[in-house]
Amino acid sequence: MSSTYTENEIKTLEWNEHIRRRPGMYIGKLGDGSSPDDGIYVLVKEVMDNSIDEYAMGHGKAISVSITDRMVTIRDYGRGIPLGSVVDAASRMNTGAKYDNKAFKKSVGLNGVGIKAVNALSSSFYIQSFRDGESHCARFSKGNLVEESRVLSSEKNGTLVSFYADEELFGNYTFNFEFIESMFRNYSYLNTGLTLKFNDKEFISKNGLLDLLNEGLTKEPLYSPIHLKGDDIEIAITHGNDYGEGISSFVNGQYTTQGGTHMAAFREAVAKTIKDFFKKDFDPSDIRQSMIAAISIKVQEPVFESQTKTKLGSKEISPGGVSIRNFIGDFLKEHLDNYLHRHPEVADAMMRKILESEKERKAISGIQKLARDRAKKANLHNKKLRDCRIHYNEKNERASESTLFITEGDSASGSITKSRDVGTQAVFSLKGKPKNPYGLS
Repeated sequence: MSSTYTENEIKTLEWNEHIRRRPGMYIGKLGDGSSPDDGIYVLVKEVMDNSIDEYAMGHGKAISVSITDRMVTIRDYGRGIPLGSVVDAASRMNTGAKYDNKAFKKSVGLNGVGIKAVNALSSSFYIQSFRDGESHCARFSKGNLVEESRVLSSEKNGTLVSFYADEELFGNYTFNFEFIESMFRNYSYLNTGLTLKFNDKEFISKNGLLDLLNEGLTKEPLYSPIHLKGDDIEIAITHGNDYGEGISSFVNGQYTTQGGTHMAAFREAVAKTIKDFFKKDFDPSDIRQSMIAAISIKVQEPVFESQTKTKLGSKEISPGGVSIRNFIGDFLKEHLDNYLHRHPEVADAMMRKILESEKERKAISGIQKLARDRAKKANLHNKKLRDCRIHYNEKNERASESTLFITEGDSASGSITKSRDVGTQAVFSLKGKPKNPYGLS
């Protein structure tokens, strides 16, 4: 098969055309709004992150958001985009104020891409900056500038963005307000003192991650949540009775749903600190079993593993600074250890839970070992299996085609063996009637 490959096949796309052709690079999947990680929510988040960064730098104490008939409008009261850069900030790739630590020290916006992706993926996009009695606004369609103007204004400083995600790309999508409200609650927990208004609801948190844990609990915890706060770090911890770990992690106000270096450092450090406090060589899994926790850190120039910023890849708190692993480890070693010494009732409850988890793990491990040993023994001495020809393979291909009939003794298996399909049906004869294990330990 021959094909040509000449200069005619080499193409250069405009910035907005590239985003529209490859939206997955910028916002992940498109989706229709039925999943919280669908693209329409990423568009909201990209605009919100800029407003949150303003608040984090000490500018503006409120953000207003409305969604009506798919039109999203977000207004913050920060410094406002410099008026001469409004169009560039919305439509010129890799343009922004977050490439150094002067205007934004610990922001989540990094690459000068987010707001441009929203612009390119919207059939209608409007941005307006209010600054010191003047205003500059610009209107776009699919990333193309339609009109702009600069006028006097009496509005408070800040930025307003409105957009309508393009139905040509997103189809017949619908915003699920529960997903939006969950996102905004996290913003409020991570930015204590910020008032976030969404349609007719208001979100504000006074106690940060402590509020996140308390409001997220469906059952009474084993002890009141431990709340630790320091420069660029906040942690809340408790234990419940459910299985597994429930740990949420955040970086610069961004919910890192896939964790990253800070999550790994926390899981390691919390286990080591508790082991050292009790002077017991507990298994880390027993310490973290049923743990409910949240950790938030601030990082200069964070490195994420994708534009959607769901997993942190940074190794250091700041370029050339202390490692995230040591930063979190040292903080917990001092503050969590001190807390447990000052609150012996919490330490006692934690110890009881760890011992209970250890006991359960060992009991399950013992049962599993016994089952494995019995299975091996049965396999070695089994003369009762009439096998079939099709088996599972490593990829589980044709797995659903084979069946095993288990019978009580040889006589019961006789007629089944004669009438079975030897390709897909196996028969195994038990030695007598099996016990009913219901209710046994």
